[in-house]
Amino acid sequence: MATDEIFKRIDANTDVDLKYEVQCMMCEIYNEKVQDLMIPVNKRPSAGLKIRESKALGIFVDGLSKHAVTSYDEISKVMATGESHRSKGATLMNNESSRAHTVIQIEFK
Repeated sequence: MATDEIFKRIDANTDVDLKYEVQCMMCEIYNEKVQDLMIPVNKRPSAGLKIRESKALGIFVDGLSKHAVTSYDEISKVMATGESHRSKGATLMNNESSRAHTVIQIEFK
């Protein structure tokens, strides 16, 4: 798995002056609004988050929480929390359906 390889290479680093940082973020786009999946549905801002662009950062979601991770297990926990906060609505075919698009971002610095 790619994330396992990232952490193996970080662990193999012997240069004390070389520092690494890995962060994980998770959001959804539902009803044309971007929401942070680390925030429970009833505590989210009703207007959602804004998508921004900067020359330094590129395209990003303004206000999206970032979570430092040091292993795939920690990424998995962030994803499980996000999954539990996804917007769901019953349809005739599936009572746990989601019409949202989920985006998971892993940032490596």
